[in-house]
Amino acid sequence: MGWGKALFKNILAVLLGLTLALMALEILLRVVQPVEYRVRGNKIVLLRNKSYVFNNDKIDRLDRVIYFTRNQLGFRGEPPPKNFAQTLTILTVGGSTTECFHISDGKAWPDLLAQRLKGKFQPLWLNNAGMDGHSTFGHLVLMKDYIVQLKPKVVLFFVGVNDRALPDYGPLDKKSLKQPAANFRLAVVDTLAQYSEIVNYAVNLSRYSKAHRGGLVHANIDFAGLKTLDVPDDSLNSIINYHKVQYLSPYARRLQELIDVSREHGIEPVFMTQPIIYGEVIDPVSGADLGRVDIGGINGKVSWELMKLYNQVLRQVAAKNQVLLIDLAAEMPKSSSYFYDTAHFTNEGCRLVAQIIEPQLTSFLAKKFPQFVIKDHPAQASRIGRPAGETLENQGSEGHPLPAGPKREGGS
Repeated sequence: MGWGKALFKNILAVLLGLTLALMALEILLRVVQPVEYRVRGNKIVLLRNKSYVFNNDKIDRLDRVIYFTRNQLGFRGEPPPKNFAQTLTILTVGGSTTECFHISDGKAWPDLLAQRLKGKFQPLWLNNAGMDGHSTFGHLVLMKDYIVQLKPKVVLFFVGVNDRALPDYGPLDKKSLKQPAANFRLAVVDTLAQYSEIVNYAVNLSRYSKAHRGGLVHANIDFAGLKTLDVPDDSLNSIINYHKVQYLSPYARRLQELIDVSREHGIEPVFMTQPIIYGEVIDPVSGADLGRVDIGGINGKVSWELMKLYNQVLRQVAAKNQVLLIDLAAEMPKSSSYFYDTAHFTNEGCRLVAQIIEPQLTSFLAKKFPQFVIKDHPAQASRIGRPAGETLENQGSEGHPLPAGPKREGGS
């Protein structure tokens, strides 16, 4: 019996030591907060009135010093106007390709879009509510927890790349987006993350690791230095069919809910398809074959074919609901001048994105909110006369040709 008591005491001592260590770590994380996470469990935490200045020595084609600011709402852009209801108010919602964390204030495509629109509409306010890593799951939470209370007149959704291979809502998620977990175990983890810094850090690190494995984190890619990989047609078809069966219907349902939530609160939804650099073209800058490059077990052709599936679902849902769709994926050239990795834009890419978006959005806004149109603007007659569904046909927003470069093949 003596050895049994000794073993029990040793186990008890180990458990007590672990408990004290975890308590100390919990207190330390609450005091020091080495990393600012914007998701706690399944809830979004907006970081308000934050300014960051950091040196960029890893990603070329971007500024060496990057300035990033969040206003009192937790978004990028100007403070909200006092006469909010009497202003043409627009929010851009999306993941990292919307937030543009590595693009300095004033140079991200939502900033540039706002500058273009202000020459045609007054008063106008546009903020960037993009959040790195967020899919339509996060967009729904953001809409329900924050945006419907703010009630902007328009929300421009830029979606798709973070929704690839995401499953349907779990049992608890179907009842409420407050518990978006695929099963009971994840629901418990999400609940614990609301109260524990240790669990919250573990959950966010896990999410980061998953995004890294999926190639969705920011990286400086040397496209010319990538290895090549050929994927047989039967393997490609198998991957495509799996996504069709497993993921496309849930994606369509989440898109539908974004539309429903918006319209229930008097918000006009607008959507954009997601371009990526990969596809069966040659990068005019590096000379890389963007269809054959190896991007982690699949090649560029497979990645683009998958992205095309999700973009097509978005087109169908938008058409069904008579929602304006800006087909950026069909207009954005595939060139490393405009992308520094799979989907993130360079400064030059942001300028081109704003240039592509503006004409169709201008036409839509002028018809929907004519009271905000600057009546005496010399370019208004020709600019606003463009039908909302008309493509740019390689014309920039100032009537000049868009930069030449490989574009999508087939349809996107």
